[in-house]
Amino acid sequence: MDPDEIISQLHMEPITLALAAGGLVIILILLVNRKQLLLRLREWRIQRCLQQIGCAQIRNLICPDGLDGYYTIDRLALIQNAILLIVYKPYGGNIYCADRIAEWTQVIGQKSFKFENPLFELDNQLTALKLLSGGMPIHGLLFFSYNAEFPKGHPEVVLHPHNIPERFLGAHCDPVNPQVQAAWELLKAQHKNPSANNPASVKT
Repeated sequence: MDPDEIISQLHMEPITLALAAGGLVIILILLVNRKQLLLRLREWRIQRCLQQIGCAQIRNLICPDGLDGYYTIDRLALIQNAILLIVYKPYGGNIYCADRIAEWTQVIGQKSFKFENPLFELDNQLTALKLLSGGMPIHGLLFFSYNAEFPKGHPEVVLHPHNIPERFLGAHCDPVNPQVQAAWELLKAQHKNPSANNPASVKT
């Protein structure tokens, strides 16, 4: 064998071993953290899906509740003829729900968890937003993640990534109704200058 070839192989073996060791370390890290990585990937997909709703959005709007308090509005989206109030609920598993019952139930495996009907809080936020925007059409929606199932159905205002109406997507909202656009500008102004109403506390 040519001496130069032998020397070349001797130099390559440590590099190959280092690459193999590095690849093994990466694989081990991925295996150990796979659940966390999957959760982060799922959350990224949810946020990407939410960002596609409407032709413009406002996040974390501080809105007076009419009772000397304030709400932090999760997300507003502007569509052609209305404004959407979207509240993201990161609940997975089977969700059992109805419009007027006091509590909804989340079932994961053999365990069940009760949580307050989020429609009540959604209605309160809608009322406050309509006062702030001059009574313009604002529709409230609850957005659930990919791994939420509704075995017995759900209210019409419940959305998840597979049932978003085409009319809600950004590509379908032009031209925006001028009155709705004017209300949107009012909400944008409130978002830029929340201290105009001198908020002393924030309800979430």
